Amino acid sequence: MGMVYKGHDTIIERVVAIKTIKIGVKGKANDAIERFYHEARIAGRLSHPNIALIYDVGEEKGIHYLILEYVEGVTLKSVILDGKELQPLDKIRILILIARTLHHAHQRGVIHRDVKPANVMLLSDMQIKIMDFGIAMLATQAGTATGILIGTPSYMSPEQINGGELDRQTDVFSMGALAYEFITGKKPFIADAIPALMDKILTVNPIPPHIINPLVSEYVSRFILKALEKDKVIRYQSANDFADALEVYLNQMEMERTQDIVTAHGYDKTKLIESLKQKYTFFSDFTFEELLKIFNISSKKAYKKGDVIFKEGSLGTKLYVIISGKVKVTKMFPNSREATVLAELRAGECFGEMAIMDNSPRFATVTAETDCIMVAISEVILRVSEPQLCLKLYKNLAAVLSEKLKKSDTKINELWMKIRQLTSQN
Repeated sequence: MGMVYKGHDTIIERVVAIKTIKIGVKGKANDAIERFYHEARIAGRLSHPNIALIYDVGEEKGIHYLILEYVEGVTLKSVILDGKELQPLDKIRILILIARTLHHAHQRGVIHRDVKPANVMLLSDMQIKIMDFGIAMLATQAGTATGILIGTPSYMSPEQINGGELDRQTDVFSMGALAYEFITGKKPFIADAIPALMDKILTVNPIPPHIINPLVSEYVSRFILKALEKDKVIRYQSANDFADALEVYLNQMEMERTQDIVTAHGYDKTKLIESLKQKYTFFSDFTFEELLKIFNISSKKAYKKGDVIFKEGSLGTKLYVIISGKVKVTKMFPNSREATVLAELRAGECFGEMAIMDNSPRFATVTAETDCIMVAISEVILRVSEPQLCLKLYKNLAAVLSEKLKKSDTKINELWMKIRQLTSQN
């Protein structure tokens, strides 16, 4: 029905993917063409680092096309089939990214309806891209037409099979099926024919993942089975809830693995906390005990010289406090060939604080200038474990952000006045 080409945008100077579909009779619409343009309309509503972007759509000599972001990577389906070796915790990180990205779409009224390994690309830096919104729907639309099944059978939710009303929880179920297969290498529901497969999805509970793969934690196994609950009341109410459960587990594992590194290195907690209180207004009214409590529930991370801690444009939920070493903050500005150094930070300083407020794209790239050890304060862990301290940090960061916005408004007004004066003089 069509092809995907790798192309070059000669105006903006970028590599793109060109997805085409051709119909036999010129101008004759069919379901495939409608789905094609539907994908453009739906995906065009979403702007997210982990969703493949659509740049343009059109038709040329009977060939309909989408101009898409070119994504270099492999699908999770290929990763599973090829048995690619990934660390268990890396798999958890990938699943968290997928769930958070789906939540972003859900918050904007978009339900994917075809979440499966083949529609998730894994990039070389362990980031992901969710693709193919061809059968996605808006939450305000009716669930589906009577008697029509939409989706991929192995990953369909019970309500999809029953033709019921669909909402974000159908993607949560499909995400659970994807997670099950990604973790164990096997689909949760297997049958020789489609009717038997659908019957299993409706009536049979899958074997717990940790029984199939002993390397899987029973906690992770339980989280995945909850995403696969047939009763929507018991199932996770959102993809974000699923991601939160996985992140709490991930934080605990990271703490256990890095505790020896931090203990062996040693650091003066009192000196570090006092430094934070002096340098950052959003920490200044925290007591020593409160900051110590935050440190104790946060994971510790070790980085080698040259390691990228996070990239500009990637998403994050963590604020980093440097225990030892030095980092460099850089940013790529438009029409610039090299990144601009914005700052160099040392022990007692922090970065990435806006991630606590909002899971938005990082403003800059941070790289380890030397070997470093850091405290990674997670918004999720703080919210789940210490909600009062999390609220206090929210308020403090909001006050800092508000002050920055006021200063920006003042500068903009001053600049506008100067422009008006120059214009009136001319």
